[in-house]
Amino acid sequence: MRKLLAVLLACLFLILFFVSMTVNQVVDTASKPDVIAGMLDDADAYDYVYDNIVGNLIHDVVGQGIEFDSGLDESAGPTVLTFDDSDAAAVAIIELIETLIPREYVQEKLEESLNGVFPYAQGGTDEFTIDLEVQERVRSVPGAVRKVVTDLDLTERLISDLLVPQFGQFTDQVSTQALGIEFTSQELEDDARLIFEAEWLEDQLFGATDQIIPYFAGDADSFNVVVQFDDRVVIVGQILKDKLGSEDTLYNLVFAQVVDPLIQQQVEQLTSVGYGVALTEDEVVEAFEIIAPRAWVQEQGLGVIDALIDYLIGRTDVFEYTVDLSERKTTAAEHLQDLARRKLESSVASIPPCSSPADALAATQDLVSQQIPRCIAGGQSAVSLVLDAFGDALDAQVASFVESRIPSQISYSQADLGAQVSGDFGMIEDLRTHVIKGIRFTDQDLIDAMADENNPESRADAEQTLKILADGVIITEEHITDNLEPEALQQFNDARNYAGTALSVRRLLWVLILIPLFVIALIGGRGWPGRLKWAGGVAAVCALIVYGGIAVAWPFNDAAQEYVSDYGAEVSYEFRADYPRLSAELESPELTERFERAMNSWQQGWRNQTIPWIIGGIATWIAGFVLGLGSKRGISRGLGTVYKSSSAEEKAATAFSIPEKWSDDTEEARADAQILADEPEILDGEQAPPASGDDEPEPTVVQSDGEPSDEKPESPPAEKEEQPSDNESDEKPDGSSIG
Repeated sequence: MRKLLAVLLACLFLILFFVSMTVNQVVDTASKPDVIAGMLDDADAYDYVYDNIVGNLIHDVVGQGIEFDSGLDESAGPTVLTFDDSDAAAVAIIELIETLIPREYVQEKLEESLNGVFPYAQGGTDEFTIDLEVQERVRSVPGAVRKVVTDLDLTERLISDLLVPQFGQFTDQVSTQALGIEFTSQELEDDARLIFEAEWLEDQLFGATDQIIPYFAGDADSFNVVVQFDDRVVIVGQILKDKLGSEDTLYNLVFAQVVDPLIQQQVEQLTSVGYGVALTEDEVVEAFEIIAPRAWVQEQGLGVIDALIDYLIGRTDVFEYTVDLSERKTTAAEHLQDLARRKLESSVASIPPCSSPADALAATQDLVSQQIPRCIAGGQSAVSLVLDAFGDALDAQVASFVESRIPSQISYSQADLGAQVSGDFGMIEDLRTHVIKGIRFTDQDLIDAMADENNPESRADAEQTLKILADGVIITEEHITDNLEPEALQQFNDARNYAGTALSVRRLLWVLILIPLFVIALIGGRGWPGRLKWAGGVAAVCALIVYGGIAVAWPFNDAAQEYVSDYGAEVSYEFRADYPRLSAELESPELTERFERAMNSWQQGWRNQTIPWIIGGIATWIAGFVLGLGSKRGISRGLGTVYKSSSAEEKAATAFSIPEKWSDDTEEARADAQILADEPEILDGEQAPPASGDDEPEPTVVQSDGEPSDEKPESPPAEKEEQPSDNESDEKPDGSSIG
């Protein structure tokens, strides 16, 4: 009956043991950072994020081109940086991320964060500190940038996708509109590569990086990045001069862009020089252009370009170029005189002949008054007479017109240049400012970019953010407490205290397990050897059952998958179009598998909690077994037994006993016990009768507590063989005499 009761209690203990192991694992998950860290590690979460999530995201972004705002032209749209080999470019960018933020660093800092936050949340400590060691990551940027620029051939991409288009816009506004010099698309690309050569571009990029990084790492109080373009503008000037090798380009620059507009400002559309002859604006302009020698034209063209370059690089404060027309005026006047004579001859040839003497007389009077005759009297000879009479006067009129209306010098100023670029000379002034001062970017510019110019507090916040980054990003409990209202802070601290109290009470869980185990041992076992075997056996068997049950039942449990969302259903069409590879990864079963691996890690920790109970139970059972063997050897039949200090009955009387009605001993066992009880009592100091045989067994001493002793019993003194005297023989054992 007693053993049956112990078995029933053991079944209840199994349920209690299973519940206790489960509760303990759940509490460990919420209180021990090692559990979560182990789950992430067993699921290879860090490798999955870097290789599958970040890797596919970078491949999608690089494949479509990296879109960004260059800031060089506000009117233009964003610039798209493309790569010939997108896969190789993606690999290089992923390596850059691995260098700047290694996965080992992320794992280390996450585990440090868990180890700091968990004790704080449990009320075990009132503060925590997490140092992200950002400075070391920032200091690795220059080397990483140099490597990725080399791997991606980034300078070539910047030239092709950013600088060539921007250079095309510059030449359209300055070269084409202002100077009349046009470039083909191939010429633009070649010239851009000449101006922004890869070596110069890399020097500017690496120099800027070396300036900025110490500021972010806290090694410098400020930074000042300056990119100078004056030497680049000189190259632009040489490119423009080389374009003047084409005669059309040269004459177009000097006359169409410089001389002609200035002459047109001085000459009316139609100017009369007398005698019915008028010179048009185009005829006057053409006179200067046709007779201009190439050497003079080229001189003026180079002069205009030099003046523009000197202005852009700051050698002069005002753009102005003066064209000397004194020699050209004389030649132009001669050309215009010939033109006027031809016009006069054509006009006279169209005059009808005189039809009467009166008409002839009137024509003669016209000639006397220096007027074109109304008719011609006398044929061709009269025509020649008219031309001779008016030729010199006409030449004088033309010469006077040229001298009075055409200046000897004309100035091509920045106002004239601005008028030819759609009146927007401010664009050229901004370009000049950037060339002279360079493109500057300082720490104050960074703060201005981060802050709202209309909000002083925003600027203070930006400065504080940069200071925190320079000093090192250190997260403490103040980042939590400082953002809580007093009432919320009190509730937060109370929750921490409750959590700490709950975790301390968890130790009672083991007491609740040990108490029923002790009761089972008392009921099921007789004597301490039996009790130890019962306690150890029940603990080991129950732990083995729980361990095996979890291991066998877990693969059939689909609960882990039920907690995983169907990410494929959450990926929108737009997201799938923009990030096809990442969408395919999220829709694949890989994410679910990683989650299952994390849950398997949790299950393994849950199952492994039974291992100490298995080992401890087996050890306890072995101890009881060994102790039982020692007791049996002490009371084996046929061995002499000596009880020391007390009798066996006295020792048995003090032992713990179970009511007889609870006993389930068999009748045979009770009979054996009766036989042992009927054997003669061996008192202290007495020796048991020897067993049959030649060799007599050595008696065993039993101590007063019932345990055998290593001491040998003292032999009783030898009896004397003397015959008792008569008096002695008559004495009673108590000393009295008989009769």
